[in-house]
Amino acid sequence: MKTKSPLLAVCVFAATVFTAVTASAQWGNPVGFGWGPTMMRPSSYYRFYGSRFGTMGQVKIASDLTYDTKINAYDANLGNAGKRNPYGLIVGSGEVSKLLLTCRPNADRQPGLGNPKIKMPFHLLVASLDIRGVNLSRKDGRFASFEEEVATCGRILVWLDHTKQYLLLDSADPERRRVEWPYSTSVPPERVFVEGVVPTQPGGGFYITMALDDSNRQGLSKLFGEPAVWDRQMISVKQPGVEPKPWADPSPVWSGATAAPGGVAMGK
Repeated sequence: MKTKSPLLAVCVFAATVFTAVTASAQWGNPVGFGWGPTMMRPSSYYRFYGSRFGTMGQVKIASDLTYDTKINAYDANLGNAGKRNPYGLIVGSGEVSKLLLTCRPNADRQPGLGNPKIKMPFHLLVASLDIRGVNLSRKDGRFASFEEEVATCGRILVWLDHTKQYLLLDSADPERRRVEWPYSTSVPPERVFVEGVVPTQPGGGFYITMALDDSNRQGLSKLFGEPAVWDRQMISVKQPGVEPKPWADPSPVWSGATAAPGGVAMGK
């Protein structure tokens, strides 16, 4: 029995790691796997704060869910229910809407004598923006094929600016569904712009997910890293969208085919 105990312990450990890594790879769990301080927090912490907060930092996506041409506290008061439930943010075909992105990594100040010591994990941190179609008829949100997802969810584009000069993401292109900003060489933008292209069919929608993760860890240190922090925004494309939505340059919350000229509201 003594010879079997260590082997049994190793098998249990391996099964735990495999199960956790497999679970984190599922579409519905963007948190990632890690054994860090956040794993010791009670479940009430996450019920109160949600997934936007963690020891790694803070992540948030904000949009004009009230369709008043401003991104403000009224939108935030809707909470995750307005962001993650159908229809989410409705964007008309040919219309462009702004998303405000917040990504604030934590830099720990270490106590000590003399000059303060700063622990800066930016060499490990990676911010990412991901877009995926969601099947509302399935618990896991998956489609049988990429072609079925495109046919049901329609198509959206994510641009770096409202003039549509630099394309970040394309939901209909499997090679352009994720973009990363390693903090060692770059920082994520404070805003992006979502364009509705093809209307969403009943039973479909999109999730845009922003995450902050210590993705540059290597080897065993990756297993003991912290769980990622993330936030999501559901997007549905409708024709027409929600009207009226006036806008104004140089950085409109809404612009495009259904936007009314002469608007005054400005975003961040």
